[in-house]
Amino acid sequence: MLATVAALPLSQAIDEFLSWQELDRHRSPGTITEYRKDLAGFAAFAGGDAGIRDVAELHRDLLRAYQRHLGRLRVRSRAAERPLGIATRHRRLVTLRSFLRFAAREEWLAGDLGSTIDLPRLPERLPKPLEPGVREQLLEALPAGTLAELRDRALFAFLLSTGCRIAEALALDRDELRRERVVVRGKGDRERVVLLTDRARHAVQDYLAARTDDSPALFISFQPASKGTSDNRLTAAGARHICQRVSRELAVSRFHPHQLRHTLGTLLQEAMGDARLTAETLGHRGLGSVAGYTKVSNQRRRDAYEELEARGL
Repeated sequence: MLATVAALPLSQAIDEFLSWQELDRHRSPGTITEYRKDLAGFAAFAGGDAGIRDVAELHRDLLRAYQRHLGRLRVRSRAAERPLGIATRHRRLVTLRSFLRFAAREEWLAGDLGSTIDLPRLPERLPKPLEPGVREQLLEALPAGTLAELRDRALFAFLLSTGCRIAEALALDRDELRRERVVVRGKGDRERVVLLTDRARHAVQDYLAARTDDSPALFISFQPASKGTSDNRLTAAGARHICQRVSRELAVSRFHPHQLRHTLGTLLQEAMGDARLTAETLGHRGLGSVAGYTKVSNQRRRDAYEELEARGL
């Protein structure tokens, strides 16, 4: 008599996938959290374990229905409803496709249902570097009278110098800045060395010299809820809030931490014209991710030639 294979509920299959991503693929806690949210949305649409008692019950029609559901879904934003963003819809489907391919590899499914998922085409957007005047204001015009102000100056100088993702910068401890080589851990648990300009190093040193706390974090928070804690590390949300506040104080357009990374990438590409150097500095695995920086440079080159033509050359 053949042994009966026990059913694998959808929730258990998702937990197995997330454990694989965390332990074998070394995904960051933030990435795991996003994967969990994305798959929770799919599970809710499918009816959870009551709707999918065994992951083997997943089928193509259900996946197609879910794609239509995401395309029609509307979310509330600032008291108004709008369609779900294309990038968000794309990410949710990529997560689902990865889960389905894992399920096929584990032989929970007869075939790779992930190949049946059609991803929406993402709009091609160029990087949004800071304007030169804004960049100089961040480096020169910010006050440095308090510890919080010294931190803000150090944070902006560090991000502009290294091109780090905000999560990479905020994960650093301050003793790591006392070494000659600053090593950050990026996506996929990949390590790379980043360099600080003299200006950035002085800004960070001035900030660290003014600190009297015991927190190991390089960049700390001054929110009441985190003051006095053993590791009052600045969060990504806190960094975004700093950018918004500083943009108001300097009377410049609002910006976010990732634009500082865009700024370095654009400057590198314009100065050196070496896509591989730009990719490795920013921690990109391939050259495709830096194509936008090349286009920025080409656009500015076209603008320059149009100006020359206007002058009769």
